[in-house]
Amino acid sequence: MKPLTDLDRMPWGKHKGECMQDVPASYFHYLWQNGMKHEATTNPVAAYIYANLDALKKEHPDGIWS
Repeated sequence: MKPLTDLDRMPWGKHKGECMQDVPASYFHYLWQNGMKHEATTNPVAAYIYANLDALKKEHPDGIWS
């Protein structure tokens, strides 16, 4: 699995085609809370979220990221 970078494009979903760095933290939070946290070793988007959790928590502090 090739890791996604900030400049890679979101491969699917509502923000498909946007640079990963431009996808709202609230959308990543939604994905994380709806099962992606269990896919961090097999899903490149989940791995990107996991690798950027600290920054995402700051951008979306109201979310429960655990």
